[in-house]
Amino acid sequence: MVGNPCLKELKEPLDDLPGAQEEVEIIAAILNKRPLIGKQATKAEVMKRMSSVGLIHIAAHGNADTGQIALCPNPGWTSQFPKEEDYILKMSDVQAANLRARLVVLSCCNSGRGRILKGEGVVGIARAFLAAGARSVLVALWGIYDDATVVFMKSFYQHLKEGKTASASVQQSMKSLRESEEFSEIRYWAPFQLIGDDVNIEFDANDDVRN
Repeated sequence: MVGNPCLKELKEPLDDLPGAQEEVEIIAAILNKRPLIGKQATKAEVMKRMSSVGLIHIAAHGNADTGQIALCPNPGWTSQFPKEEDYILKMSDVQAANLRARLVVLSCCNSGRGRILKGEGVVGIARAFLAAGARSVLVALWGIYDDATVVFMKSFYQHLKEGKTASASVQQSMKSLRESEEFSEIRYWAPFQLIGDDVNIEFDANDDVRN
């Protein structure tokens, strides 16, 4: 679980995402896990860990065109500011990984975006996760709202832990937002889309995700 990577050292720093941090802290409590937050969420550390886990959740800034994700820069850069390869999780980075994740949740604005190629459809970061071995990817089709996303994701993981499939968990979470007073508008609950298989996530007695 990755939330609110620190991006203050970039040439053009990106804003903190306190909602993303709150989101992963809530989910980590539900799943009894420790998230990577702020300066811990470097690109190198995220890539090292994501190849060995059954569930990946990233709440961070996403690129509006490709869905590629901004993580905390790796330490030790030699230029004045970190370069893209130091902090951007690119499609090529993901495709080079050997994933065994049953579910990847990209709680980032525009994580479902990509280039539209004739005969192939949308090619972006979500497609890269599937190509690398992930069974299912939950993405956002446009910019998402912090407060609504926290509520959505808390509900989503509670339903997952109860044994519901990923698609049923998405549908139930959308329904709860749609029926709420605060987040009933379509912009709050409609961007989330599940791509790939409709998986179940099984948890053992220690709340570890089984692969």
